[in-house]
Amino acid sequence: MNRILTGLLGLALATGAHSETFTVDSGHAEIGFSVKHMMVSNTKGTFNTFEGTLDYDVKTKTLKSAEGSIEIGSIDTNNGKRDAHLKNADYFDVEKFPKMTFKSTSIKKTGEGEFDVSGNLNVLGIDRAVVLPIIINGPVEGKRGATLIGIECNTVLNRRDLGIDHGKPAMIADEVKISIEAEATFK
Repeated sequence: MNRILTGLLGLALATGAHSETFTVDSGHAEIGFSVKHMMVSNTKGTFNTFEGTLDYDVKTKTLKSAEGSIEIGSIDTNNGKRDAHLKNADYFDVEKFPKMTFKSTSIKKTGEGEFDVSGNLNVLGIDRAVVLPIIINGPVEGKRGATLIGIECNTVLNRRDLGIDHGKPAMIADEVKISIEAEATFK
């Protein structure tokens, strides 16, 4: 019996993927968005304060989990008046809901370094199921011995599906393009 338990434990350890927790380096990252304004131009912006982690197995190049949060008050569209409006109750209601969060629930590998990450995006205090296509580049060895990976995510989300329904679609489009570019480190 002991031999069977030892064998099963050894098999579990040998087949279980070993993942490392990578932390997003905000100095080498950007979370951006773009939305059509008046149906003729794109208004772009970023969120400047955020954090995130990914559990990633560098040997098998398998993403195990991903999560992150964004401080909504850090929104920056290069227009202070517009930023203040986006922070009020018409849009993000920062006083009540200062953060937007994401936590993966399942991950499907779709190609070499490519994953569909299903999870809950919490906006305005409500979890909504979304799928984020994520590309992982690397790993590479950093200057100070840290292991680095690159993260890319480009997708389109419907703002009304997220509870952000102020403004007519002819003024502000429903579709919002999201772009995430980041490096993450494991030390």
